Amino acid sequence: MSLSLSTTAAVHQRLRPWLPAWLPLRPWPHVVWLALLLFTDFQLWYGQFGLYYQETETGWHFLLKALWVDVVDCALFYFNWIVLSRLLPARRLVLYAGAVVGGVLVFAALRIGLSVFYAEGVQQFKLAEHVRMLSNYHLGLGLLIIILSGSLRLAVDYLEERDNRRELQAQHLVTELSLLKAQVNPHFLFNTLNNIYALTLQHSPRAPEAVLRLSEIMRYVLYESGADTVPLARELTHLHGFLELQRLRLPSHAAATVQFCTTLAPGADYVFPIAPMLLLPLVENAFKHGHLLAPAPAIQLNLEVDAAGALCFTVRNAVAASQAASLEAPGGVGLPNLRRRLALLYPQRHTLTISTTEQEYCATLMVQLRPTAVIL
Repeated sequence: MSLSLSTTAAVHQRLRPWLPAWLPLRPWPHVVWLALLLFTDFQLWYGQFGLYYQETETGWHFLLKALWVDVVDCALFYFNWIVLSRLLPARRLVLYAGAVVGGVLVFAALRIGLSVFYAEGVQQFKLAEHVRMLSNYHLGLGLLIIILSGSLRLAVDYLEERDNRRELQAQHLVTELSLLKAQVNPHFLFNTLNNIYALTLQHSPRAPEAVLRLSEIMRYVLYESGADTVPLARELTHLHGFLELQRLRLPSHAAATVQFCTTLAPGADYVFPIAPMLLLPLVENAFKHGHLLAPAPAIQLNLEVDAAGALCFTVRNAVAASQAASLEAPGGVGLPNLRRRLALLYPQRHTLTISTTEQEYCATLMVQLRPTAVIL
């Protein structure tokens, strides 16, 4: 079977489980826009006599015209709403500016066509003069709609980012505690120290390396994991150290069954930062639930990062025939915390898929990294 995470649906279900997923999480910008449209229609209905209108329109005639006008206004408003959310985070400013100019021109042409069709405006002017006058008005109106739409969209994005940062700070505390419990718990620490003690009694040349690996893991967990991001090379060094310490606990013939392969684009391990300890929960689950005495490879790790920053991390581990078909025991915090961290740190830029068979577990994490230290 396979499991996948939908970030938007998960957040919606967590915040408002009683409402359908297609409704916006923050409806107030749409309410403001609807109220502004209704207020404008109301104002035009009671101000339709004077210099601009020669005679009062009938109710149905006005409602039909107002409906078409509101549809065109909404089209420009939500066109900018969608385009802004897609192009601005990607920093495609030139393309966004071109889309805005094109949208405003189309909007002005449609509004002018409606005005001429419904004989809206001062009728003593010739058609060319009438269109020129309406062009100035509707181009300005289109820019105002763009500014209003963009302002509301940026306000929504700011509030969502603020809430995500607050939740991320709280989640970071929970994650840090769970990671410390999983990685530096007394069982793991004492077993590692006992293995190191046994190596020293044997005067093994691996003893100094084991002490160094343990000190690097402790330093990384306690002092470096609090940062928002770390170089990918640092995270890989931490994973290699963790694997070496785990191999100390295995028989010599079983240690070789743990394989870790990396395929990185040139310079990717320093160009693309990653959230610290993001990959380790999947590795720990493999050691926790894998059949370590199985024929090679009992645990197989594969990490690929291309030149565009697309990271693919696959963890496979063999399963004993008598093992339960659950990757993580009930009440575990590793995978739920990992899913939540991914949703907060890499929204719309990750997929986590877990598949199980009778012979193996396979977890595949895909994350789109960015060549900056800012990931929110």
